Amino acid sequence: MNISFFKNTRIIHKWVGLLIAVFILILSVSGFLLMHPEEFGIEQAQISGKYLPEKYFQVYNARRRVQSLATVSDQILYAGTDIGVYRSLDGGKTWLQINQGLFDLNINSLMINPEEPNTVYAATKRGIFKSEDAGDTWSDWFDETTGLTNTKINDLALHPDNTDILFAATDGGIFQSLDAGESWEPVYTDQPVQIIKFSASNLNILYASGEGSTLRSKNSGRDWSLVWGNTLSIVNALISLDTDPEFLYSGSDTGLYKSFNSGRNWVADSAFKKAPINAIFVSPSNLSQLYVGSGESFYSSNDGGDSWRNIFSFTQKINEDSGTSVAITINEITSLNEKLLYAGTSSGLYFSEDAGENWENVNLSGAVNQLSPDEMKMDVVKLVTEIHTGRFFGSYFYMLVDLATLGIVFLTISGFLIAYYRAKVKNRKKLVEDMATDRVIELTETTDELSTESQEIHDMIEHITEHIEKCRLVYMDQEKKEIEEIGRHLNTLDKKMHRLMQHLGELEKTD
Repeated sequence: MNISFFKNTRIIHKWVGLLIAVFILILSVSGFLLMHPEEFGIEQAQISGKYLPEKYFQVYNARRRVQSLATVSDQILYAGTDIGVYRSLDGGKTWLQINQGLFDLNINSLMINPEEPNTVYAATKRGIFKSEDAGDTWSDWFDETTGLTNTKINDLALHPDNTDILFAATDGGIFQSLDAGESWEPVYTDQPVQIIKFSASNLNILYASGEGSTLRSKNSGRDWSLVWGNTLSIVNALISLDTDPEFLYSGSDTGLYKSFNSGRNWVADSAFKKAPINAIFVSPSNLSQLYVGSGESFYSSNDGGDSWRNIFSFTQKINEDSGTSVAITINEITSLNEKLLYAGTSSGLYFSEDAGENWENVNLSGAVNQLSPDEMKMDVVKLVTEIHTGRFFGSYFYMLVDLATLGIVFLTISGFLIAYYRAKVKNRKKLVEDMATDRVIELTETTDELSTESQEIHDMIEHITEHIEKCRLVYMDQEKKEIEEIGRHLNTLDKKMHRLMQHLGELEKTD
């Protein structure tokens, strides 16, 4: 690894780390706020729609799935769709989308308190929402913290005489609340349950349908048992009539079934052999007037189901309007009076003013635009949730998550490389330092040895010189020449030794 690559890696490492820190900070702060909404005062706070993207207040497709219908009077009607709740206060002439406070806009079921019509419950995959102002705001949210250990709510049932008692059909079984939804406890957990209904003739009896079986409780929901064995397959719709004995109508994927003795015996209706039945409705003012939705076909009976008439096909109507073929399923049927019917389908909301003979589509696309941006509001908790989950930022957030993941991988790899490079440089520096130290010690020792030896030689030369001087005085003249020659060589050797000692001194200074 060269030094240029090392520097570039450090720069990228620093900026990637900074970006990931910002990303993690957003997630941490939003998550902390969601965990402590009351402490920070955001539980009931709202933010004006003028500060929020338009996507939270616009509907781009009027033909959306309508999954639940609920009426209060002959003028007030609610529709639960996959994009929120709609309300009409004038018999269906005008509509308003009312989603303030809804964390989940996919509404599976709506339930209205008959004693307090402004109290509305909405069942979603994330729990139950409650409004006490006719849906203008959804102030309460019942989830795991209230005892709903499974928050995918498929259906709701409200006790007609004691509206504090509610039952919820969930993917985790059946839950009961005795305090208007504030707390819940499980009463049946053996299988997922899709629908739950009170008996119209005996309010101590409840019916529920799960995966392949039907349940019944005879003691107000405390105990449940399987009923009707293999007579009925999965029940999609169930209607109980206040008669003696109790009349029951059940719709399944294999047809319509009728019982005139509280379910002890069932008869398959020959008019719907192997035809799926998804919606059944009985006129409150005339129990002999029944309506059934089978796929896209709408049927009517004036004699309690003894005979049926196929009076309308929604697929045909869609094709005439748009020239395209759309698969339609009728999910819900209700009425505001004997003539005015509403049908919620997989492709929008329809109404009929002649008891189902002809139908028109309800255009919901402009329902959310009846409020000004200042009047549109969103709960702060919902906004923080949108930010935390990334929906607020749209697809860019998911791209940021992918980049952050790659960034974390890069940080890990580059961190290891930087640590390896630093360790390698440190080891190399230490090795060089150790080698230099050893060399200096070796040179010092060599210098000391040479200096000592040079001094010894110098002393020896001086000693020899002294002896030569003595010899000059003692020996004869013929031997003086040889002695002088020896002295000359000794002087030369002494000079060379002096120069050697000077060089050793300079070497010591250098070291």
